[in-house]
Amino acid sequence: MTPRVTFVLVTYGGGELARHCLDVLARHTGVPYEVVVVDSASPDGTGRWLEENLTGATVVRMAENLGFGAGCNLGVQHARTEFVCFLNADVEVTPGWLDPLLELLDRTPAAAAAAPLMVFPDGRLQEAGSLLGGDAYSRGWGDGWTDPEPLYPRVVDYASAACLVLRRRAFHDVGGFSPEYHIAYYEDTDLQFGLRARGWQVWVQPASRVVHVRHGTSSTSRAEELSDINREVFRRRWSEDLATRPPSVGAHEHPHRLWWLRDHPASVRVLLLASRVPTGGRAAAVVAEWRRCDPTAAVTLLAAAGEADAAAWRATGVEVEVADDFAAWSRSRPGHYDVVVALGTDVPAAEVTGWQPTAVRAVDLASLTHPEWEGRFAATGARADAVRAGRERAATLASLEWAEVVSCREPDVAEWARAAGREPHLVPDEPDEFRTAMARVLVECTVVPRA
Repeated sequence: MTPRVTFVLVTYGGGELARHCLDVLARHTGVPYEVVVVDSASPDGTGRWLEENLTGATVVRMAENLGFGAGCNLGVQHARTEFVCFLNADVEVTPGWLDPLLELLDRTPAAAAAAPLMVFPDGRLQEAGSLLGGDAYSRGWGDGWTDPEPLYPRVVDYASAACLVLRRRAFHDVGGFSPEYHIAYYEDTDLQFGLRARGWQVWVQPASRVVHVRHGTSSTSRAEELSDINREVFRRRWSEDLATRPPSVGAHEHPHRLWWLRDHPASVRVLLLASRVPTGGRAAAVVAEWRRCDPTAAVTLLAAAGEADAAAWRATGVEVEVADDFAAWSRSRPGHYDVVVALGTDVPAAEVTGWQPTAVRAVDLASLTHPEWEGRFAATGARADAVRAGRERAATLASLEWAEVVSCREPDVAEWARAAGREPHLVPDEPDEFRTAMARVLVECTVVPRA
C-alpha cells in the first residue's frame, strides 16, 4: 500500500523525545507513512544520535539552526506523498487520530490543511484551531475547556503546526514557510493566512485528538521572547488583514469579539431557530441544506430543547446551542449573524431580532397549524379549540410580518401566504425539487438588502 503521508519533525536537541513521539505514532497510526526528521544543528549531538538510532526514517542534518520553518521546508523537499504532516516531538497522537483528518481532506477538495484537537496531558483542551486579533495576538479556541462536546468541524483562521496535515501541493502553492521569521512562532500562522489568501481552506476536526505538552521542547520564557520577535514580522506582512479585526487582548471582557474572530473565516454566518433539535422531517432537511450548500458557512442551530440529539449535528459541522431564553443567548453575540431563519412559527424569533438587527430574516412555514384547530372547533364547539386556533393563526401572521424571506411546503400554504400579502418560495419535500427550491431561498437570504 503506497504511503499517503510523510511526517516531518524538526529537532533542536531532545533526540529521545523525538524517538518517543515516533514510537507513539507507530502504535496509533494504521496506514503506511514515511518520516523525515530534520535536525537544526543541535548542539548536544542529537543529529548524530538520530542518524544512529532511528530506523525507518530519513534524517537530514542542517549545518546551522535556521528555525522551524526552514527545517520544515527542507523536510518537505524529501517528501513524495500526497500529504505532509508537521509534527512536534512533544506531541503524542492517540488511537485513530489520522483517519478523520484524511477523510475530511478527501471529501473537501478546497481544504489545504486539517488539524486535530490539541489537549493538555491532563485532558483539558488546549486548542480547537486558533484565532488572531487585530493586535496580532493569537489564542487557541477553547483553551482550558474541560468539555469538548460542543465542538464541531469548521474552517479556522489557522491551527498550530505542532500537528497539522497539509496537501503537499497546497504547501508548494503558497511557497512553503516564509524565510522572514526568526527560529520559531508565527510562521505557521503566516503560512495558513497565505493559503486562505489563495482560496484554500484550513479546518479543525474534533473527531481527531492529540496530546501536546505546550513548550515541551523549549521554555515558556524563550517561547514568549521568540513570539514577540516574530509578531512584529507578522504585523508587517499582514497589516491590511489585521486592520479589519478587533483586538484579541482583553477579548474576555468583550466576549462578542471572540465569536466574531472565531467565525471570521466563514463565508456567511447563519442562525437557525427551532423549538427543539430536529431528528428528522422538514426542519432537519432545512438544517442539512444550509450546512451542505456552503461548507465554509458558520451555521448555528439554537433550540429550546433536545441537547441529547445535538451530537449528530455537530459531527456534520453545525454548532448546536440549547437555551430556553433566546434573547439572553443572542445578547452574547450582538450583530453576529448575517441570516436568521425560524424553522416554524413556534419559535420566539422576534426575541433574537433586537440583537441581530442587520440579519436577513427568514421563516419556513412548512404547514399551517391553525386550520386543524379551526376544524376541531367546528366539530366540538369547544372554546379551548377556538382559542388555540386563534393563537396559531396569530403566530403565523406574526411570522409573516417578521420575515423578509418566506418558504413553505404545500401549495395551499403558499396561497394563504399570498392572501396575507407575501410571496413565498414553494419548497416541496421531494428531494430534487427541495434542493432546487432551497437554492433559491438561500440566494435570497444572502442578497436581500439590510434594513
